[in-house]
Amino acid sequence: MPFPQQENQARNGSILEQQKQALPEVSSPLTIAKSVSENQRLLIEAYLKLLDMVAASQESTRVVASITKNRYLVYVHGISQHQYGYSNSWWQALQPYIGKVFEDGNLGDTRQEVLWSDLVNSSTALDIVDTRQKEQLKREILAILEDRQRQEIAVKTGGGRQVFLAMQTRVIEPSAILGIDDFLIYMLSSEMRQQIINRFTDTVKPLLGNNNQIDIISHSWGTVVAYEGLRELEAEKFLQGQVSNFFTVGSALSIGPVRTSLRPENQDGRRPSMVNKWINLDAQGDLVGGMLGDMFEITQENLGLQPAGCLLELFGYRLSCAHGSYFVKENTTVNRDIFAHCILE
Repeated sequence: MPFPQQENQARNGSILEQQKQALPEVSSPLTIAKSVSENQRLLIEAYLKLLDMVAASQESTRVVASITKNRYLVYVHGISQHQYGYSNSWWQALQPYIGKVFEDGNLGDTRQEVLWSDLVNSSTALDIVDTRQKEQLKREILAILEDRQRQEIAVKTGGGRQVFLAMQTRVIEPSAILGIDDFLIYMLSSEMRQQIINRFTDTVKPLLGNNNQIDIISHSWGTVVAYEGLRELEAEKFLQGQVSNFFTVGSALSIGPVRTSLRPENQDGRRPSMVNKWINLDAQGDLVGGMLGDMFEITQENLGLQPAGCLLELFGYRLSCAHGSYFVKENTTVNRDIFAHCILE
């Protein structure tokens, strides 16, 4: 076993060589034995300290890895056509404020997408629901959106006759823009509902099953899919992971007929058991979103947010702009102060 060298002897060969040269001058063999024993003790102590340092370094690495590599972000889109990669711009608006929580946020790795719009946009989807039921439910939803618009105009104008006049020129934008027609299929067909929810659970279940920590950002009609999907996963016994934050953005869960169309077991509004925090967001002019705290077990609500990038017109913001304003880069209130703040807590 080698022995440590004295600093002033570093260029004069090994300690053993030096000791051999020094033997004629040593008066007692006992002195040599003590010297060798002392060197061994110092060497052992240094070795043990090195092991402690390596162990501490490995433990630190494990802690960092548990924060980054076991943390996933899941996006859930609303209605209208979406393609793989729809969350790229959403992620680019958020990433500057969260560092390496999700590592590089590569799509398909620490960033996952739930993609389901192709199901309700298929050519056969329109034939699986009763036309009369569909039209009736559509009228009910549009009536609620029109009433919300009337209330927003009243706030801007002071009410009275001006609200009536404004409603003649400021009609609700075509329902195709809002995706109402497509989402009615989800609400009226239990078979289609299950297929769509399966798209959600197929993505989220493996992450929770591997004891990961995930954050879910759902938008518009996708908030309904995410909520019912999480409630369905509650029945799974071996999902040890947690949803740190469940964000519902511009949520259709605020609309009465949507609430009553939820599965009976989900109409109690309970927060899914694996969700730590449920944060709801709604912007001015976004008639689809609204308050959820009156029915659902919400942790935090952020209502009446300024819709970044939207022009304030005479009677308020346009629905089509406000409804998508949460994910633009200019919206630091949402991406930095709400999304990132909650994720980093």
